[in-house]
Amino acid sequence: MRKIYMAGMSHKVAEIAIREKFYIPMDVKTEALMHSPFDELLILATCNRTEVYVASDREISDGELVRYVCGLARQDYDDFAKFFYFKSGDDVAHHVMNVCAGLDSVAMGEDQILHQIGRAYETAHQLNATGNTLNKLFQSAIHTTKRIKTETNLSKLSCNIPFLAMKQVQKTFDDLENRTVYIVGLGEMGSLMLKYVQENTTKIFASSKTFANAEKFADVLTPVKFEDRYEVLGKCDVVILCSACQEPIVTKDEFVKAIQVADSIDVPSKRLVVDLANPRNAEASIGELPGVEYVCVDDLEKIVSENRRLRMIEFDAAQKILKEGLDEFLHWNRMDEVSKQIHLHAEKMLTTANEESEKLLRSMPELSEDDRHRIQMMYERFAKKMANDFLYKVKAENSPEDVQVFLKCLDSKSPRN
Repeated sequence: MRKIYMAGMSHKVAEIAIREKFYIPMDVKTEALMHSPFDELLILATCNRTEVYVASDREISDGELVRYVCGLARQDYDDFAKFFYFKSGDDVAHHVMNVCAGLDSVAMGEDQILHQIGRAYETAHQLNATGNTLNKLFQSAIHTTKRIKTETNLSKLSCNIPFLAMKQVQKTFDDLENRTVYIVGLGEMGSLMLKYVQENTTKIFASSKTFANAEKFADVLTPVKFEDRYEVLGKCDVVILCSACQEPIVTKDEFVKAIQVADSIDVPSKRLVVDLANPRNAEASIGELPGVEYVCVDDLEKIVSENRRLRMIEFDAAQKILKEGLDEFLHWNRMDEVSKQIHLHAEKMLTTANEESEKLLRSMPELSEDDRHRIQMMYERFAKKMANDFLYKVKAENSPEDVQVFLKCLDSKSPRN
C-alpha cells in the first residue's frame, strides 16, 4: 500500500539562522528528483520552509526521511534533527492543504506560497519524480487553494512578505517621498517589493546578478551593476535584499567601508536594511553598526496584526473549503488503494479461470486447437463477468470502507495451502 510522508522545518520551529543552512540549490534539487530513492518525491524550499514529500510502497521512518533532507543540505543529522517535524498518512494531506492555502504562513492567506508550491510540483512532475499519489495530492491542494482565493476574502486581507517589509519601512521612516531605496534581487520577491516601493518614492535603485534584469525596469528605477552594489549601499536610506545567493552579498566590513565613503558626502543618518532572503543576503552583524537597523524575515512576523479579526472570520470560511478538498483527496486516496485491491482480485479470478481451463483441457487431449481456444475464452469471459458483477460494481456502489470489508470476506473464503 502506497503511503505519503513528509519531513521539514519552517519559521514555526526554526529561526532563520537554522533555516538558511537548509537552503537547497536548484542543481541539488534537480539531481535529487532525477535520482530519487523513493517511489515519489517532491521538494519544497522557500524563505520560510524546507519540506520534502514522499510517497512510498514501503514504510519510511522519521529518521530516514530527516537524514535524507540533512544529506541534501549537507548538514549533520545529530545537530539538526530536533528542528524537524515529520508527518505521515492523512496528516501529510492536511498539512499540504494548509501550507498551500497560506494558512500556515507568516502572513496568513498570502498568495506567494501557492506559486512556490506550483513551481515545486511542476519541477518534480516534469522530472518524473511524482506519481499518481503526489500528483493527486498537490493538484487537489492547488485546486482547493484557488477555491479559497475566489470564494473568500482571505487573500484580500492577507499581507505577504514584501507587504510586511513595506510596513517595516514605513514604521522606520514616516515619509518615504524623499528617501532613497535600493533593491538587490529582482526575482518574484524583488519584483513584488518594487511595486510597493513605487507607491511611496521615485528614488529607487536596483541590482540583479544579471544586469539585463535590472535594465528591464529602467523606466522606474536606476539600474546598478551587481558588482557595483557597495557604491550605492552606503548612500541609501533603505536597502532591501532578496537575491538568491548561497553566500552573503553584503558583509559587515564592506558595508562599513561603503558607509565611510558615503559619510564624506551628504548621507542619511539612519539606515534600514531589510533582508528577505534565505539564506540571508547580509551578515546580521551589520545591525550592530551605529545608525543601522537590520531586519530579517523572522522579525517581520512581529508586524502582523492590523486586520487579524477580519482575517479570522475569513479563516473559518477557508477552513470549510479546505476540509472539503481534504476529504475529497482522502476519499480518492482510500479508493485508489481499493482499486488496486480490486484489480488484484480480478487478476486472481482470471488466473484461477486459466488454471481450471488448463486442467480440463489436459483431460481432453483429443480436442482440436479451435475447440481448446473456445473453452479457454469461455473460462476467461466467465471470470471477467464475475469480476465485473462482484468486484467492480461493488466498488462503484459502496464506500471504500464497505468495499474493504467485502474484500476481507473474499480473502477469508479463499482456499489456503
